[in-house]
Amino acid sequence: MVKKLISIFMIVGCFLGIMGCGSSAGKAQNSSAKEEQISKTVATNTNTGANMVLIKGGTFMMGSPESEPWRGKDEIQHKVTVSDFYMSPYELTQKEYQEITGKNPSNFKGDNLPVENITWLDAIAYCNARSAKEGLKPVYTIQGNNVTWDKAANGYRLPTEAEWEYACRANTTTPFNTENSISVDEANYY
Repeated sequence: MVKKLISIFMIVGCFLGIMGCGSSAGKAQNSSAKEEQISKTVATNTNTGANMVLIKGGTFMMGSPESEPWRGKDEIQHKVTVSDFYMSPYELTQKEYQEITGKNPSNFKGDNLPVENITWLDAIAYCNARSAKEGLKPVYTIQGNNVTWDKAANGYRLPTEAEWEYACRANTTTPFNTENSISVDEANYY
């Protein structure tokens, strides 16, 4: 289940999060109440000028049950608690990526299209460069392929695997946040 979520959303683009404050747990809510809450939390972050959505923390079952179709062997279900965090509600555009890095590695060119064809190392290097440009402390220390995360830093970072799955699940327990399967009408995938 995790691999399906990650692969579908990684195709769409690179979501960036910044570290949030606090650790209050979210309460279970129905989908429409959750959507309303999310729409009310889109605000401009005063430190960065970036529009971010506050994802209220909470506890969820990460991974997938053994009975789920297409389940990977490494998707053992376990209870995870995440703190509040911020995430961009939009994919990172090629224009935004190029403004910071001076590069556009995307195959499907267009300023407003999501950046694609970047590695995880490219993504964290972007986070650090954008943090530095905006006067924030970069989160990652990169030495070749070795990366450390300074959790006290206030710069941009990628969401953790748990944060990513928590946000993708959108308070659901099904393989996809829409239902048990996803159609080509709901997501462009092959």
